[in-house]
Amino acid sequence: MPIPDPRANEKKETYVSRCMKYMATHDKDEYPSQKQRAAICYSTWDRWQKEHGHPEKAESKKGK
Repeated sequence: MPIPDPRANEKKETYVSRCMKYMATHDKDEYPSQKQRAAICYSTWDRWQKEHGHPEKAESKKGK
């Protein structure tokens, strides 16, 4: 299953928490280690930041 992207105005801690809950529910068999799930969520956040900047800015770009 795809890993969720950050939402507009979402803080890093909120995103990582939501991502971890999602992965524990949907991808636990594929990623049984909590440390591995955390690494994926943090790296997803970091990649998103590099590609789009803050999620709020990324959301405003989608509308253009």
